Amino acid sequence: MYNDRLVRIKTNNVLREMNNYIDCLYVTPCPYTRNMVLNLLRQNISFIRFLNNLQSCQTKPGSSQPGELPQRTFTQDELTRYNGRNGQAAYIAVNGIVYNVTNSAAWAAATHFGLNTGRDLTQEFAGCHQGQQQILNTLPVVGRLVK
Repeated sequence: MYNDRLVRIKTNNVLREMNNYIDCLYVTPCPYTRNMVLNLLRQNISFIRFLNNLQSCQTKPGSSQPGELPQRTFTQDELTRYNGRNGQAAYIAVNGIVYNVTNSAAWAAATHFGLNTGRDLTQEFAGCHQGQQQILNTLPVVGRLVK
């Protein structure tokens, strides 16, 4: 089970950091720096969503375990529908977990370095981001991929 106090402290720290980023936006004339700060704000918003999920899932009725998120299962065919086109959300799967990358700046236009959403990208993630689980921890989990 997650400690509510620690989640609250982390959330407050992230909000403080976001306020600093906003202050920076007011005084930064460089468009490159402004875009970089906006991307940092987006990442922090995703992290706050993750922390919110941790808090809300503790008291979620019907969960079989404390801290368990309600999860949907996806087949490969179902996952391909979430490709970010025609108003659809953009999902990817890594190690059997399906993540929502719709609002992730790194996945703008539902692509990331030539990779498309709506697919299992376990091998590609391991090839580029091995040992970097924290990247996935900032993304909302929407379900599990079944083979």
